[in-house]
Amino acid sequence: MEHPILMTGGASGVGAATAKSLVKRGHRVLTLDLKKPDNDDLIYVQCDLSDPESIDTAVAALDGCFSSLVNIAGVPVGRSGSDLTMRVNLFGLRHLTERVWGRIVDNGTVVNVASIAGNNWRKRRDFLADVLRTNSFDDGVDWWHRNEEAVGVDAYTFSKEAVVLYTMQMAGKGLERGIRVNDVGPGPVKTPIFEDFSKDAGAEAMQSMIDMVGRAAEPEDIAEAIVTLAEGNIGWLNGQHVIVDGGMTAGFSSGWSR
Repeated sequence: MEHPILMTGGASGVGAATAKSLVKRGHRVLTLDLKKPDNDDLIYVQCDLSDPESIDTAVAALDGCFSSLVNIAGVPVGRSGSDLTMRVNLFGLRHLTERVWGRIVDNGTVVNVASIAGNNWRKRRDFLADVLRTNSFDDGVDWWHRNEEAVGVDAYTFSKEAVVLYTMQMAGKGLERGIRVNDVGPGPVKTPIFEDFSKDAGAEAMQSMIDMVGRAAEPEDIAEAIVTLAEGNIGWLNGQHVIVDGGMTAGFSSGWSR
């Protein structure tokens, strides 16, 4: 039997849509989440991605190897605060990835969910490289406490920029075993936390972005890209920040709008 797919955030939003699609396509799916998903087809293990001990406990409860690791869980800064945002969006994602890395099968995949908020990662390359040089979850949190004011952007943006660069780093690490690592960068998505993101960005700015392409994404729109990357059918795609925003970034870059 094919190895299962391990994912985070399967209880709601993009994660729930992705899990539903993967199951429909015949995959066994294990999800780590604080909240138990409504989808009884999933194997659920409770996990708090803001707590490295909880991650370690969850990983210890898992059996066998995985064909793919899909890191979807994430939180907005307005609802969660900067510290929790960094813990979940970056340090928890990294801690989990490194704990299960040896259990991802050769020629498997890793898919991280970043954001179009991560598009400008090059502007903070030095800060991002520095935080990713930290050796542990706690070291990362300490780094953030020392540098939060200096990085020049909010915790959500910085965390997603770091995920983009981390994806690239892990793509290089995966070459020896044929593991391809990519990330998906969604624009605005209609999920249960959409209003939180709208408040963080400003309602007018958010609506302006949505108007550029006619609508916000549905979770299924993002799930399509995640599933494609998780299944690994694009064999020569590796280390990429795949923007999935209906053309929004193209509009910003080239100057068109609806």
